[in-house]
Amino acid sequence: MTSERLTRIVCAALLGLAGACADFSRGPAPAGVDGGAGQGGSGGSDGSPSTDGGTSFASDVHGILTGSCMRCHSDGGEASDTTFLLTGDATADLEATTRFIDLNAPAASRLLAKMSGNGHGGGTVYAAGTPEYETVLRWIQEGARP
Repeated sequence: MTSERLTRIVCAALLGLAGACADFSRGPAPAGVDGGAGQGGSGGSDGSPSTDGGTSFASDVHGILTGSCMRCHSDGGEASDTTFLLTGDATADLEATTRFIDLNAPAASRLLAKMSGNGHGGGTVYAAGTPEYETVLRWIQEGARP
C-alpha cells in the first residue's frame, strides 16, 4: 500500500469521525434512490417548523447545508475540487444546490443520495429519516422554493 493511499484512508476515516462532508462530484449519479416517504419531519434546520407554512431554501435548507457541508465544500476546503461549492450566500448556494435536485422525483435527487452516503466518499452526512434529511426532501417535494 502506498503512503498516499494510506494517507487518503486515514483522512477519510478522520472525516467520517468528524461528521464528514458530502462529495457531490465523485461517484456515479444514483439511479432510483429510495429516499423515504418524506412524511413528518421538521421545517427548520434546527427542528422547528417553518413559520410561513412552506419550506424554503433560505430559512430551512441553507443552514443545514452550510452547517454540515460548507466546511469541505467551499474554496480551499477538502472538497473544493468538486462541482458542489458553497459560499455562505443563500442566493449563490441555492443556484449551486438546485443542480443536484430532481423536482420530478424528489426522493431520487442526487443531493439526498449524497447526504445519505450513496456515492459519497465522506460517508453519511444525514441518514434518510433524520430531521435534516426530511427537511431537504420536503423542500424539494414542495418545489424547491428560494
